[in-house]
Amino acid sequence: MQLWFIEIKVDIGRMYMKEKMMLTELLASIPNRICLASDLWTSINIESFISLIVHFVDLNWKLNSKLHNFFHVPPPHTSFELSKKFFLTRLGTRETCVLYHFG
Repeated sequence: MQLWFIEIKVDIGRMYMKEKMMLTELLASIPNRICLASDLWTSINIESFISLIVHFVDLNWKLNSKLHNFFHVPPPHTSFELSKKFFLTRLGTRETCVLYHFG
């Protein structure tokens, strides 16, 4: 692997951790409720992905939407199999167990 590739990979990792920390702090500071939304889709090369989006109203009454998580979902993709997947997600100081059910 070339050195520039390794440097880019390290920089992206740092940027990700910085953004993750900022989102965690933001979610911890929200006195109101949050809404979780998910989306599941299959790419053109038959790879499935799921995302978790957090919606909330801030102190200035502005609606915000932030991508909280995004990851690959291996097969099978039946509604039964997907409904069995629980993800424990840390949202600031709130710990939430999210059940994804599709179908």
